[in-house]
Amino acid sequence: MLTRLLLRGLALGLKFALSIIVARTLGFDAVAAYGLAVAATVIASKLLGLGFSPELNRQLSEPDPLPAFGAMRTLCITYGGLYLLLIATLAITTANGDAGLLARFGLSTRLAWCVLLVALSEHAAFEANGWLFSLHRPRAGSLLLFVRTGAWAGLACAGLLVGALHSIDAVLALWLTANACVVALSWWDIRRAARQAHGSPRAARASTARERGVLGVWRHGLPFYVAGIVLASLQYAERFIGGGHLSADALGRYVFAWSIANAIQALAFSTVVVTAGPRFVRVLADAPHTFSRLAVRATIASVAVTSIAAAAILVLHRELFALAHEPSGPGQFALLATLLASFVLRGAADVLWTAAIALRTGCAVMLSMIALALSYLPLAWSLIVHAGAMGAAIAHLAASVGIVAALGLIVARTSRYGAATRTEAAPHAA
Repeated sequence: MLTRLLLRGLALGLKFALSIIVARTLGFDAVAAYGLAVAATVIASKLLGLGFSPELNRQLSEPDPLPAFGAMRTLCITYGGLYLLLIATLAITTANGDAGLLARFGLSTRLAWCVLLVALSEHAAFEANGWLFSLHRPRAGSLLLFVRTGAWAGLACAGLLVGALHSIDAVLALWLTANACVVALSWWDIRRAARQAHGSPRAARASTARERGVLGVWRHGLPFYVAGIVLASLQYAERFIGGGHLSADALGRYVFAWSIANAIQALAFSTVVVTAGPRFVRVLADAPHTFSRLAVRATIASVAVTSIAAAAILVLHRELFALAHEPSGPGQFALLATLLASFVLRGAADVLWTAAIALRTGCAVMLSMIALALSYLPLAWSLIVHAGAMGAAIAHLAASVGIVAALGLIVARTSRYGAATRTEAAPHAA
C-alpha cells in the first residue's frame, strides 16, 4: 500500500505541476483547453462504461475468472463500436461545416478532435487498468495507473520546459499516447491471466460451465451505473447551484479549496479501494464469514489514509493558498477543513461502494442514492442561499454523511443476512 500511496502522491504532484507549467509556457487559453480535456475524461470514464463495468470487474475478481473473459471480449467490441460512432459523429459535424457550433463553446476543430480522442483513450485505459486490479494484479495495475495519471504529465512538464512541446495539442497527443500504451500493456497482462486461468485446476473442474453473457453482466451492473451517475452529480451539485447565488470570485475560491480537498479521496482510491474490491469478491467465495471484518478494516484504512493527508493539507494550507495568490484567513481555513472532512467520508464511501458491488446490492444502492439526491438538492439550495460558499461546503459534507450512512447500512444488512442464510443452510448441506 505504501508504494501505491507514493505513486499516487507523485502523480497528483505532477498533474498539479503540469497545470502551472502550461499556464506559464502556453498561457491561460491552453489551461482552459487542458481543463476541458480533464473534464471530458472524467465524464467519459463515468458514462461510457454503460453499466457493464461493476459486474464484469466483480466476476473477474472471483476465484475462477475464466467465464468472464468471454463477456470481456464482447464488451471490447461494444466499446469499439461506441468509439467509432462518436468519432463518426464528430467527423460528420465538422465535415458539414458545423464548426461554428463548436466555436460557440470555445472549441476549434483540432481541439475538439484532441479532446474526443483523449477522452476515448482515457476510458479505454481506465477500463483495462481496472480489469488488471480485478484480476488480483495490483503491482502491474498500480504501475500502469501511474503511467496514465502521472508519468505522462511528468514528460509533458519536461517537454514544455525544454521547448520540445509547443502547443496544448502536443500535450494532449502525449496523453493519448500514454493511454494507448497502458491499454496495450494491460491487454498483454490480461492475456497472460487468461492463459493461466485456462490451465488452472478450477478451469478443468468447471469446463462445462457456460460463459456468462454480456447481457447478464449489463443487467447486474446497470443499477450501479445509474447510482454512480447520481453519486457523480452529488459530487458537483453544490457547485452548479452556487453558480446562481455566489459571485464568480467566491465560487472560484470554493472550487480551488474543493480541488485541494478532493486529492485525499484520490489518494484513498488508488491505495485502498482499487485492491479492496477484488479482495471482497475473493473473500465472499472463500471465507464469507470474514467479509464484514474485512470491510471494516478496509474502511478504517481509507479513513486513516485520508485523515493523515487531510491533516498535512491543513498544516500546509497557507503555502497551498499562496500558490494561487489566495488569502488564507479563518474563513478559507474553515471552508477547506469542512471539505476535507467531507472527502474523508467520500473515501470511506468508495470502500463501501466496492463492498456493495461484491454483494450485488445494485437495486438497493440505486434507490437509496436517488432518494438521497432528491432530499439533498433543496437542502443544498437553502444552505448556499443563506451561508454562501461555506453553505456549499456544509451541503457537500451533509451529502457525504448521507452516502456513507446509506451504503454502510446496505452493506451491513446484506452481509449479515448472507451470513445468517449460510449458517441456516450448513446443517441441511451436512
